[in-house]
Amino acid sequence: MNFAHFIARRILVDKDRADRFSRPIVTIAVLGIVIGMAVMIVTVGITTGFQREVRAKVTGAGGDLQLTSISQSDPKETPRVVIDQDFYPWLDTVPGIKHIQVYATRPGIIETGEEIEGVVLKGVGSDHDWTFLRKHLEAGELPAIGDTARPIDLLLSSYHAERLRLGVNDTITVYLVRGPEDIRPRKFRISGLYKTGLEQLDHQLVYVDITHLQRFAQWGLQAEIQISDSVKDGRVRIEGLAFGGDRVYTYDWPGTDLQGSGPHWVNLPTSFDHPFHKDTLITLIVSDADNTIPDTAWVRLRADSTSALLGTGGLYPVVERFTMERGGSGGSNTKYCGGFEVALDNFDDLGKMDDLVYGEYLDIHMRSLSVADRFPEIFAWLELLDTNVVVIILLMVIVAIINMTSALLIIILERTTMIGVLKALGSSSGAIRWVFLIDAAYILGIGILLGDLLGIGLCLLQKQFGLVHLPIESYYVDAVPVSLDAGPILLLNVGTMVICVLALILPSLLITRIAPAKAIRFD
Repeated sequence: MNFAHFIARRILVDKDRADRFSRPIVTIAVLGIVIGMAVMIVTVGITTGFQREVRAKVTGAGGDLQLTSISQSDPKETPRVVIDQDFYPWLDTVPGIKHIQVYATRPGIIETGEEIEGVVLKGVGSDHDWTFLRKHLEAGELPAIGDTARPIDLLLSSYHAERLRLGVNDTITVYLVRGPEDIRPRKFRISGLYKTGLEQLDHQLVYVDITHLQRFAQWGLQAEIQISDSVKDGRVRIEGLAFGGDRVYTYDWPGTDLQGSGPHWVNLPTSFDHPFHKDTLITLIVSDADNTIPDTAWVRLRADSTSALLGTGGLYPVVERFTMERGGSGGSNTKYCGGFEVALDNFDDLGKMDDLVYGEYLDIHMRSLSVADRFPEIFAWLELLDTNVVVIILLMVIVAIINMTSALLIIILERTTMIGVLKALGSSSGAIRWVFLIDAAYILGIGILLGDLLGIGLCLLQKQFGLVHLPIESYYVDAVPVSLDAGPILLLNVGTMVICVLALILPSLLITRIAPAKAIRFD
């Protein structure tokens, strides 16, 4: 142990120090450092926890990135996007991307016997990640997406349930809005209630199966073949029908010379000897001018009974009745969605991943919208919290410097005789200053360690028991969230120690003004 450390430790453990005037001053300085460190740790823990909790809620309900059509102008209504994209569904194999899922939104109105409420219906598919909503589910269960046994499930927020006096298993009417004069009712059953605490979510979003919005919006095409019930001269009348798309339809009848939607007359298959072994397959492909994915419908006509008629060439069979079998692709509505939600592994990579996805994987008809762009007011507020943390840390460090300066000056004045003796024995002012700076560092270290114990203990109590509650309507969380990371705590400890010791160099210059002769006589 070198000279400076030896003297500093002897000063620190001096048994006579209890009777000195510096004892209460040092105790007050240590208490100030303890309280300051605890305040800094609690502030950083609460701020970090609060930011993470709010960000988790915002991203949990809509992903870190939303990939939508570039033509979208209303945030409540998503235009159609083809699901069969080059990046879907394998985008989640890219490092940094955790999950990708389809979604769609559409404005709607909930009507009960006495109340109405405007909402945004969010359609989700079978690939939807329910982790976030499962955590915030207050009653009932999550909707069964793609389950034919429960096709009309709906997940409602507790906010809307209270306003409309609704509960789990209640049946409600939801009016889907497609235009000023195109509002259609749909019946839904409330499967569960959720509550996130975010007004932007709870006051708007209602979750349903995306197939409801796909059919209502008629993003795709649906082809049908209409067939008359009666047979005339062995022929049947057929007509092509189309729904959805831009309604500028093109009808294609492969393998025939038929053109347009019709009606057309088609000869039924006949066989005088084997009337049940002949059939005719008629196929219709409908497309439109907007390059919507075409849809196919087909019918298989089979003679059910025939009769023989006498003609100029002799007897020939004529179909009197027929049977038919229908089929097709079922419409191309299911091949469209409103967009894609992308969840990232690390929120800190938001900007980098946004640029990567937009630049590498999207075509010119799509755009990428980050969660920070969708909720700018929330993220501006969260960034403001960082400023508050910096201000609190600066104030606590200044208080620690003032306390330690006062304690150091008192210790120096009490040790004036010792300083004079050391100078008389040949010690330099710099070496003596180093002794007192080391002594101050020991005192700082004790205060910092005790402050760590107090601050971390308070954070753990809050994290475990949630002792301090908040109004969720104002702060988005019902209890003060806390997040403890070793990195920030270590940085606070080292930073406080270094800054305070450097700040004490100036008051330690008092030692250079102490003359050995006067100091020894001072005793």
